[in-house]
Parts: sequence; structure tokens; C-alpha cells
Amino acid sequence: MSKSAKRNKISSLGLFYILFICRVAVSLTSVHSVSKSEITSPMLLSYIIALLLTVLLCVPVILCYRLGKNPVDSKIVGKFYYAYFIFITALSVSRFSYFASTTLNPETGGWVFALIICLCAFYGASLGIEALSRFSAFCFALLIIGIFSVLICNVNTFEEINLCPVKMQEGKTFFQNVFTFASNTSELAVFLCIFPKVNGKVERSFIRSLCLSFLAVFLLLYVALGVMGSSMTLRSFPFYSFFQISKFGNFERLDVLHISFWIMSVFVKGVTSIYCACVSFSKNTDRKNCFFTSLITFALSIVMLRFSEYESVTLNISMMFFVAFCVVIPILTLIFKKKNYGDELVKIY
Repeated sequence: MSKSAKRNKISSLGLFYILFICRVAVSLTSVHSVSKSEITSPMLLSYIIALLLTVLLCVPVILCYRLGKNPVDSKIVGKFYYAYFIFITALSVSRFSYFASTTLNPETGGWVFALIICLCAFYGASLGIEALSRFSAFCFALLIIGIFSVLICNVNTFEEINLCPVKMQEGKTFFQNVFTFASNTSELAVFLCIFPKVNGKVERSFIRSLCLSFLAVFLLLYVALGVMGSSMTLRSFPFYSFFQISKFGNFERLDVLHISFWIMSVFVKGVTSIYCACVSFSKNTDRKNCFFTSLITFALSIVMLRFSEYESVTLNISMMFFVAFCVVIPILTLIFKKKNYGDELVKIY
């Protein structure tokens, strides 16, 4: 088997690792920045409902896989997916760069961090999906160990009274949160680009990666809310603050774990999105295409950094793109494919 052929196939477990890390990367950014209300216990329920909604929205994407009808294969539609993946990458890069330039090292401009991430993502994407799969497996192991360690460390400081809401959310706000959390699952579009490169039971790995990533973030959010209470709302980066106050024996300020997880996850998400962008545009992931895509991503992330105070606008654009590329386009693709969808739907689960 040639070297290029080896780089073009991964196992279903490798797909699981990649999608899990990509989904967690969004949540580690900041729950507050992607929510429509204060961080209180009703948000936990909205997060659970968001998981159910996300699983439901997976159906059109999985049907596209089962029926061999992939919208990314279209030359015209593929160009639009290319733009979507660049937007997703730039959004993740700009959020981390903003965090790093305001919290970690205020003396360094955010563009420096954005440049470093984009260069690393370019290199990672040019290595191929198999290398990405191996690194994602390594990150997955560290993330699971780290998350459960932090959860165990905060058992003694957890207070149930902090979960009691001062007031219940309005119905409109509650469902806005549900859809906001669900719309951060761009992995539906990632799945469309990667599944031709996967061997094994693709659907199960896809669903399990989403469910486990939601569960991991839910547990973090649950314990963090029980420890910090409503003060989480006052934090620009709630999870970072939660890790800061966590203790493990004589070790204090476990925020270094959060920073490490964030760096690894944003790298994996950046590599994955740039890889998918190149696949969508020309099915070619050589260094030239990866570098050009990374360059555009860097430019867009700088623009997002410049207008970081307009996070709500970026969030609304992200939600519209999610509906278009992860829901509407797959459904329209299925409409033009004559087959018995009922039988395929039963097989999914």
C-alpha cells in the first residue's frame, strides 16, 4: 500500500476521537459566550434537551451516508462548505486568541496566537487524517483523565444549594439556549467530509462521540455550577475559573490543565476543519491547499478578534450556518434521492 493511501483511511474509533475532541473544543471555549442567559441550573436541562435535538438532527446526515448521497461531492455546494469550515476554524482560533491575549499574556497581541495556531493547523492538516486520528486518541485519553480528576477534586466543595435557581428561565430563553448549544455541533458537517475515509461502523462512532462529548461537558458544567454557583455568570471564561479554584492534594490552580486541554482541542478542531475545507473544495489536501486555507482562516480570525465585542453577531451567523449546512442542505440532498427512507431510518439506531 502506498504512503498516501495509508494516510487516507482511519478506523471508526479514530473518527470517534476526532469528533469528540472537536465538540469539546467548542464547550471549553466558554459556556457563557454561547448562551442566551445567566448560567443557572435550568441551563443544565437545556443542555440535555440540546443533546436530544442534536441526535435528531443527525438523522439526515446519517441517511446521506447510508444512501451514498453526499452534498460535499457537489462542486458547487462543496465550495460553500469550504467557506463554512473556514468560518468554524476562524471562530475557534479567534476565541482562543482572545482568551490568551486577555488572560494568559496581555502583553502579546491576539494575532500572534492566531498565527501560531493556524501554522500548526496547516502542518497537521497536511500530514493527513491518519496522523490526526492518532493525535486525537492521545488527546482523548488526557482529556478523560483530566476531566474526571477535576470532578473528583471538587466533590468536597460541591454544594447543592448552588444549583437552586433564583428564577426560572422564560420559555423563549430556554429554547434559545437549547438551539444555541445544538448549533455549536458543526461535527455534523465534519462527518459528511470524513466518513468516506473511515472503515468500520461509522454511524455508531458518530453518535457515541456526540453523546459522550455532551456528557463530559454536562458533568463539568454541573459540578462547576455546584461549586461556583451563580458567580459563573460573572466570569468571562467560566471553565477556566473553575479549574483555577480546583485543588488536587497539594497542587492548586489546576488552570494549567484547562489551558493544555484548550490548546490541544483547538489544534485538533483547526486541523480537522482545514482538512475538511480542502476536501470540500477540491478533494485535495496537499500542502499548497492546506496553506492557502490556513492563510484565509488566519485573516478571518483577525477580523473576528478586531470585532470580538460583537460576539452575539458572530453567534447568530454561526447558528444560521449550522441550519444551512448541517440540516437544510443534507435534507435537500435526500429529497433528490429516490429510495425507501423508512427502512434506512430504522437501521440507524
